[in-house]
Amino acid sequence: MATPQFATLDELRRRLAIRLGFGAQADVIALQAPILDDFLQSAQMFLWREVAWRHLQKSAVETLGVGQRVMDLPDGADISSVKRVLVHDGSFWYELPAGLPIRNDETGVPLRYELLAHEAGVMQLHFYPVPVSAVDVAVEYLAKPARFVQDTDRASLPDDLIFLHALVNAKAHYRQPDVQAANGQLEIGLRRAREANFGVDDSRFFRGCEVRYADYYVR
Repeated sequence: MATPQFATLDELRRRLAIRLGFGAQADVIALQAPILDDFLQSAQMFLWREVAWRHLQKSAVETLGVGQRVMDLPDGADISSVKRVLVHDGSFWYELPAGLPIRNDETGVPLRYELLAHEAGVMQLHFYPVPVSAVDVAVEYLAKPARFVQDTDRASLPDDLIFLHALVNAKAHYRQPDVQAANGQLEIGLRRAREANFGVDDSRFFRGCEVRYADYYVR
């Protein structure tokens, strides 16, 4: 399935300026650009955290080498977006629970993991026990939105929802009287987005089931 293409920051900024009554004049929009961009960027990050977006569900498989305890997070993942970590024991994949024991110097097939700051500002996956032979590790995560700061940068989420969320906050900021009407549209759109993406990545609803993925098999 092709990745959907959404509106650019410039397109959304112009649309937002018009709906707020600033008109389509370039000089007026340029003057308001910093705050309009902030409304739009904040909207995208809020929506990213609120919905398990189907098109941003990713999985990455890497090999954990002999004696290797630590692994970097996949590109596009962060501490808040990791959903599951799995290890292949030679026969099938199994999910690792989070949390390391106080004493974690044993060796063997990894049974647990934790996200820890191995160095300042860098979160990494730590495994226990330390593998005595190379094992494959799969990480399922919700990819972070792409850069959204330049005029030509495209949104990573449905632009109609980004626009509505930004519009509600902007109308509240400027004390415009029709903010509740815009908020009603946003609530409907957000509810429909959650319904459309329900169950995509929330393993609480599928724990213990067999789930087939494109690149690996989870039992």
